[in-house]
Parts: sequence; C-alpha cells; structure tokens
Amino acid sequence: MFFEFLRLAGQSILHRRLRSWLTVIGVFIGITAVVALMTLGFSFERTINEQVAGVFGADSFMIVGGDMFGGGPHGGDADEYALDLEALKAIEGVRAVAAVRQRTGFIQSSDPSVPAAFMPVRGLSYELMTEFESFVGELGVQEGGRLFDPGETAVTVLGAGIAERLGVRVGDTLLVAGDGSNELNLEVVGILLPTDEDPEDDSFVSGMSQSAEDDTINVPYDTMDLLWGPAEDVVLTLVRTEPDYDVDEVADRAEETLTDRGSEITAVTYTDLSDIIGTMTTAISGFLAGIAGISLLVGAVGVMNTMFTSVLERTKEIGVMKAVGAKNSHVLSIFLIESGLMGLVGGVVGSALGVGASILGVSLIDSLTTGLDMVWALDPLLIVYTLVGSFALGAFAGLWPAWRAARLPVVDALRYE
Repeated sequence: MFFEFLRLAGQSILHRRLRSWLTVIGVFIGITAVVALMTLGFSFERTINEQVAGVFGADSFMIVGGDMFGGGPHGGDADEYALDLEALKAIEGVRAVAAVRQRTGFIQSSDPSVPAAFMPVRGLSYELMTEFESFVGELGVQEGGRLFDPGETAVTVLGAGIAERLGVRVGDTLLVAGDGSNELNLEVVGILLPTDEDPEDDSFVSGMSQSAEDDTINVPYDTMDLLWGPAEDVVLTLVRTEPDYDVDEVADRAEETLTDRGSEITAVTYTDLSDIIGTMTTAISGFLAGIAGISLLVGAVGVMNTMFTSVLERTKEIGVMKAVGAKNSHVLSIFLIESGLMGLVGGVVGSALGVGASILGVSLIDSLTTGLDMVWALDPLLIVYTLVGSFALGAFAGLWPAWRAARLPVVDALRYE
C-alpha cells in the first residue's frame, strides 16, 4: 500500500510540474546554503587539524605560561614563567625537552659608530633544531654563517634586520649585558635570511616570540643563564615523549611537577588543541548554518501553500477515494508523502549544489590565501541527515493541509466544484 501511495503522490507532483519545481526551489536554496556552510566548516577543521598535527606530531606537547584557555595568571594573555628544565627532563616518559626564553638586553656593537641600545634577546635550546624541526621550521642562514653547535655559549645568530642596524657580519662580536654586572662578548656565527627571502619560515617559535624574526638576537639557551640567571622568563617549552608512553599522561605529570615547583603553566597536547578547534569550528558552522536555515522556513511555507492549493484542487478526487473505501489515514498518508517528496527532491538538489559550492569555496580560499593549504572535507552523515531532514521538513509542512484533506466529509467533497 505504501508504494501505491508513493505512486499517487508522484503522479500528483508530475502533473503540476511547474508549481512543484517552484516550491522545490525554496527548499533547495536553503539546503544548498546549509550544506555548503557546514562542509566549509568541516574543511576548515580538517585543514587546521592537519596543520597542527604536522607541527605537533603524536608524541609531543608544549608548555605555556598561565592558562592558555583562560588567560595568564595576571588576567592577561599567556605569561612568561619559571622553568626547572632538569626536573622536567627527569619526568618518566620524557625523551627530549627544548625551551625558549626572551629578555631585553643592553647591546654594544663592535662598530664604534653604532650607538648601544636595548634590544630583544632570545635563548633557544639546541634541541629545537634537532628534535623539534617542525616547530621552528627552516632556519635558513645567509652564506658563510651557521647555527649553534652543542655546548656553545659565546655565540649568537642574528636576525637580518638587527644585523644590518648593528653593522655587523659573521665573525664580528657583540657585547651583551644582562642583569647586574653579567655581560658577554658573543661571536656572530650566523645571520638569518630576511623573512621576505624565506617565506616558508612560518615557525611556531617565531609566532611565540615577542619581536619579529628579523629584529631578534638569538643565543644558546645556556647563555641566558650566564646573563640573567635561572630561567624566570620562559615563553615556550616543547616536550617529546618516549615511544609507547601516553602523551596526555606525561603532559599531566609534567604540569603537576612544574606547578608543585611554583610554575604557573599549562601543558597543551594535540588533543587539547584539536578539541578547541573542533568546538570553535562547529559553533561557527552551526551559527552560519542556522542563519542559512531561515531560508528553509521560507521553503517550508512554500510547501505548505502548495499543499493547501493541491487539496482544494483535488477535493472531488478526495471524495471519490473516500467513497470507494479510502480511510482518513490513507488520504493523510498520500498528502504527507507528496509534501515529503517535494522536500526530498529539494534536499537532493540542494545537497548536490551545496557540495559543489563548498568545493568552489575551498578552491577560492586556497587560491586567495598563502600558507593555508585548504583540504576539502565532507561528512557523509551530513548528506544523510540533510536528506532525511528535508523529507521530514516537507512532510511537516504538509501536515496541516494533509490533515484537512483527511477530515473532509465525503458528501461535501463529492459536491465540491
């Protein structure tokens, strides 16, 4: 009997092709917008997750100051913090640790014509370049220069901009003064490529720095101890775990150990970032899809209007059906299936157009942005939910007209002109 009802509903839709298609347009416009926006949201989430995973890896986490998800200990952004590096290395499951310190030092160039000035000094662990290359990216140096070697302290690698202002080249020396009477003569062993010549250097460490890459004096991490004493000014710590250790468990142990030693820090794993990214993109996609869903209400009103018109045009037909034995439930089912089919057709067309629009949108975003390799991602369940929902929307919109059709008295329906 269901298939007979389906046949009758289909015949009615085909008999009124123009009106049916005009009704379907109102549905598939809304479906198109919802599917396109939700798919773009999935694509953004997949893209960001893949890029974060490429930097983090499955065995790494980072330590930042304060509460990364709720501001620093003083109510602002993530703050600098004290770090007991040896205690962190001693935690079970920790394989490698690298840290970044940042201070402002008094700098005197070997060129007497250049006045002394206060400039940013950044201490980098050697492990950043061996264990955490994905974090620091490609640190390209100009010809004739190099990066730090293990165990070195009296050396520096300068940003291109600050090297030009100081008038120094590879082989020259800088006097760097820290706290009190602490000062060192540092040999310039390398000068980084200018950022405009090294566009791929979009490193995580560069992003955490308080100054631009070109305007920083980079020194070995141990050199910071000689100039400013024990670490009270760490801005970022990276930790890699041993194989077969759960990253989240090691991160929890690290956070507990450092907190007990007075550090106000938060350990952040890939899982934490992934959850935040997912929550944000889902909320944004849902909000935009909700706005687009307003057009679905307009489409539903169109379905309801079409079904009321159909009931009026087919009043005598309804009377004939009832006269030959059709029950109220039969009439109700026929009209509900008919309105549901219009919604389903709108869902099919809208889903196809929405997928196409999302592919076009991803391609457009990818072509207009640099450093963001957009990945198109489609959740198959979205299409399933969309098709089921579009049928349900059409059926719900046709419920009142169908109920009125089912309640028509037989005699009045047969006499209707």
